[in-house]
Amino acid sequence: MKLKAVIEIPKGNERRWHLNFRKNAIEDFGPIKDRIPVNGGIMPVAYGYLEGTENREENSEVVEEIDVLVFSKRNFAVGEKVDVEIFGCIKRADGDHKILASDETVSVEKLTDISAEERELVLKFFGHNHPIISIEGKVEAEEYVKKSFV
Repeated sequence: MKLKAVIEIPKGNERRWHLNFRKNAIEDFGPIKDRIPVNGGIMPVAYGYLEGTENREENSEVVEEIDVLVFSKRNFAVGEKVDVEIFGCIKRADGDHKILASDETVSVEKLTDISAEERELVLKFFGHNHPIISIEGKVEAEEYVKKSFV
């Protein structure tokens, strides 16, 4: 399943860039380390959202798009759009699940295709504030995304 991702926080960035609640601009919400001290608050993977989706499972007052972690060899800019292929999902206790995807620069079919060091860092980073309850494969991730289209 190919989808369009919008990068909010490029890999290596230390700022919390996010689409604002009016959904008309990506804004700087401060240093990542204020919320996630893991890795010194440096984003370990490109982070963004999937266009045209709504995360109806997240425990939030505002319905937001589904988050996506984009594995790539590219250096993205804030707000850049990229075509991605889903390969899995990190399910968290708070319902703020993270879709795992890659672009054409890397070949990833499952989370274990990522180096053990990078995989451990990503799981520690995104499980810091809310426990990870499971890691799902491509089929489950695609079903989750299909239910989220608006």
